[in-house]
Amino acid sequence: MTPVSRHRPASVLAILTLVASCASPSDDEAVGTMSESPLTAVQRMPRYQRIRDSAAARGLRNNAFLLAAIAFHESRLAMCWSEATQHCRGPSSPACGGGPVLAGSGDGPCSARQGGLGMFQFDAGTFEQTVSAYGNGVLTIEGQVSSAIDFVVRIVKLSAYTTNAETDAKSLAWLNAFDLGNRTLRDQWVRTVLRYYNGCPEGGSCWAPRYQQYNAAIDSVLSETNGAAFWRSGASSTCPGYDSSAPGPINEKYRSIGACTSDVGPPIAAEIGAPDGIGRYRVYERGSIYWSPATGAHFVVGRIRDKWKETGWEVGLLGYPMTDELKTPDTIGRFSVFERGSVYWKPETDAHAVYGRIRDAWRDTGWEAGPLGYPIADEEPIAGGRKSTFENGSITWMEATDETQVTTSP
Repeated sequence: MTPVSRHRPASVLAILTLVASCASPSDDEAVGTMSESPLTAVQRMPRYQRIRDSAAARGLRNNAFLLAAIAFHESRLAMCWSEATQHCRGPSSPACGGGPVLAGSGDGPCSARQGGLGMFQFDAGTFEQTVSAYGNGVLTIEGQVSSAIDFVVRIVKLSAYTTNAETDAKSLAWLNAFDLGNRTLRDQWVRTVLRYYNGCPEGGSCWAPRYQQYNAAIDSVLSETNGAAFWRSGASSTCPGYDSSAPGPINEKYRSIGACTSDVGPPIAAEIGAPDGIGRYRVYERGSIYWSPATGAHFVVGRIRDKWKETGWEVGLLGYPMTDELKTPDTIGRFSVFERGSVYWKPETDAHAVYGRIRDAWRDTGWEAGPLGYPIADEEPIAGGRKSTFENGSITWMEATDETQVTTSP
């Protein structure tokens, strides 16, 4: 079981590891509590707006103050170490002008480089493990908010306290229909956050004080934003470099995924033609959108985009993307399909490309849900053929016979 300072239920760890810092700080470095963040209510307003607008773009249009209340409790919405210097310095972050992101101080000495990162305190172990698990987006405000939205939808669906929220769609509807004046619903929410976010067991010593703290965080957020009306204001799609009226399939795709509040973030370069002379693309803060006449426009982000880059972008072995990045059916991993293969990712295995006859054979076994599991290495040459290694076995392809062999681990 995980140490008491982490409280990470396995069901939630498989999605997002958002944990509070709850152990006693080490004596070897000066640390404090997250409640000591020097940000004022006025300074928090732009972050409330980002949470509201990003949530609205993803379908959570009414009650994103529930999400904001988690960040309020965990960090007072501080993102950068410079905003709460009594805590630890995390990795450098573009959201902090290249300075360190805020790191939690409740998981041991700062020198251990272990603890939550940013507003929502993402935590997958050490700083390096956290960035590897969630990508560089964890170091940006937009990336934190995007993943936190996924997390909130997921915990409401998983929760033993909620009703009629058994699917992602029902969970989102539950959140949108949340009635602040309904004591039963409010109790269900706080219990859900305590158990599935904070990992505090019902009846444990942490339960009563944290119940009050998370409950009070809702009131604090609503007070600072002048009530629930602020959270029904809708999403803004305005950001530097974006013209909402611009034509073309790339801009249409960008608008459809939430524009400036989307997973790819604000644009950082103009749309240009691809090197192959066929397609077009545009680069954004956290990803890219590529278009070709044969495949349409699709976005690529995070570690999957990094792996696609390693293969040579659209002129490499995979070709253009044919889908946006998607969740795997087990909800743990992510994947993107390209013209000549796929890239699959999950936190424990990272991103790897699968293509050709080996991909065909893996498909026939049931993809990642089959006996082989996820790929754990890229395809590599062997004598007379090629090989890909998976969590629970391997697939080899021999050039002379054009045949594949699936081997599962004993």
